[in-house]
Amino acid sequence: MKSNINELFNNLYKLVVVAALAIFLFVLFFQIHNLGNDGKRYLSEHYITEGVQETGAINLVASVLLDYRSFDTLGEATVILTAASILAFLVPVSIATMQSVKFTMIVDTTIKMILPFLAVLGAYLILFGHLSPGGGFVGGVVLATIPALLITTYGVEVSEYKFKPARTKLFEDLGAIGFIFLGLLGIVTASNFLANGRAGFGPGNTGELISGGLIPYLNLMIGLKVGAGLVIIFNSLIKEK
Repeated sequence: MKSNINELFNNLYKLVVVAALAIFLFVLFFQIHNLGNDGKRYLSEHYITEGVQETGAINLVASVLLDYRSFDTLGEATVILTAASILAFLVPVSIATMQSVKFTMIVDTTIKMILPFLAVLGAYLILFGHLSPGGGFVGGVVLATIPALLITTYGVEVSEYKFKPARTKLFEDLGAIGFIFLGLLGIVTASNFLANGRAGFGPGNTGELISGGLIPYLNLMIGLKVGAGLVIIFNSLIKEK
């Protein structure tokens, strides 16, 4: 009898929690919807109408992530840095081992053909992220697939021979430090941290490679940090004692 009462109480408790969460989300989304109906979406309209002129970046997503809300981007990059550092610390310092898998010559040849294209695509997404769809995050992810493919095809030893762990960690640190250093330039110019156009860094000639103020350089730092961080995370998770 007592067990039935406890089970009923647990089920009722779960039902109340789910109902409370559903009500909270309903009220939250209703308020967000009313904000749009009241004509208070001035920020999104400002990004669309003034984004290119103020930042010099044709890619409005890049202008938001690396100018208007660049401090949020720093927080997202810090999450990857923290995860990579913790995993690198937890994995024992020993020679990486992985169960070898024999692939056919077709797989081997295909991988060797794909890797250069991935390198070019990743570099393009990073360097031209302020002009076309792309950016440091997606470019870093594309570059990180190169060592991931090497691991799945040839093993961890080959991947870490090509991409030394110490060098990968150095690139990640340089990306994080470089992003913060570029942010500090905004303070030096008597403006705000991670300021861009407002700090006097001109947008340049819109549509050209050297334009968008600090955005291309921030994209480069993010690409280094995200790419190297994901490599460290993947290698750490794939290793065996």
